[in-house]
Amino acid sequence: MSDARTYANLAQLTQNLEYRIQERTRELSIANERLQEHDRRRTMFVSVASHELRTPMTAIRSFADNMLDGVAGSLSDRQRTYLERIGHNLNRLTRIINQLLDWSRLDMQKEILRFEPLNLNQAATMVVESLRTVAHEKGVEIGIDSPSHLPMILGDRDRIEQILWNLIGNAVKFTPAGGRVTVRFETLSDGMVQTCVTDTGCGIPPEQLDRVFNEFSKVPSSMPTSQGAQLGLFITKSFITMHNGRIWAESKLGAGSRFFFALPCAVVETRPSQAAPQIVSPRSTTETV
Repeated sequence: MSDARTYANLAQLTQNLEYRIQERTRELSIANERLQEHDRRRTMFVSVASHELRTPMTAIRSFADNMLDGVAGSLSDRQRTYLERIGHNLNRLTRIINQLLDWSRLDMQKEILRFEPLNLNQAATMVVESLRTVAHEKGVEIGIDSPSHLPMILGDRDRIEQILWNLIGNAVKFTPAGGRVTVRFETLSDGMVQTCVTDTGCGIPPEQLDRVFNEFSKVPSSMPTSQGAQLGLFITKSFITMHNGRIWAESKLGAGSRFFFALPCAVVETRPSQAAPQIVSPRSTTETV
C-alpha cells in the first residue's frame, strides 16, 4: 500500500513537472516570437529611415554644390569654408546611411550573390584610381603591388568591389599626410588568393583589434571625425564570409595597420564533352543568405 501511494505521488509530481515544462516552453516561445518581431520591425525601420534620409541629403548636396560653383553669386572665403565643411559632413552622413542600408539587408537576409570569374587586381585598380584624387588631396601615396599572374576568383562583382572600397577607403581615411597605402596580392598554397591592404596610419589599440569586425564595435580612434557607424568592417567580413573567405587584421598603435582577406580561387574544370571550361561554384554560396 505504501509503495502504491509512493508511486502515485511520483506520478503526480512527474505530471506536474511536465505541465510546468510545457508552460515554460510556451512562454519562452512567445517571448522569442516577440523578440523576432521586434528585430524585424527595428531592421525595417532602419532600412526605411535610411532610404528616406537620402532624398533631403541629395537636395542639400545639390544646393551646396551649386553655391560652391558660384550659381548663387560670389562667395567669401569664410562662406566657401563653411560650404566645404557642409560637403565633408554630407559625405560622412552618406557613408553612415549606406552602411545602415547594407546592414539592414544583411539582417533581413535579403543579400543574394551573383558569382562570376573576377580578377582582383583589375577590381582593386579601379578602386585605387577612384580614390587617388582623395589620397592626393590628403598627401597620401596609394599604389598596388601585384604578381604578374594572379588566379581568378569566383565572386559577386559588386560585393568584391565594395569590400575593396571599404578596406582601401578606410586605409586612406585613417592615414595622415605623408603616409602611404599599398594593396598587395599573393596566391596561397591552400588555393586562396590573399589581398593585403597596408597603411601607415594611426593604428588600432591591441586590446581593441579583435573587436573591429563587430557591428557597432565602438572601437576608439585617434581620428574620431573619420569614424562612421562602425559597420563597415562588419559588413566587409559578412561579404567575405559569404564568399567562403576569411579576413583578419594586424596593427600597431601609431604605426599603421594591415588588413588581410583571402578568397578561394575559381576552380576551372574541363569536361571531355565540352570545349569550354566550366567555373565550379561552392554550393553553399549561391543561396540567399
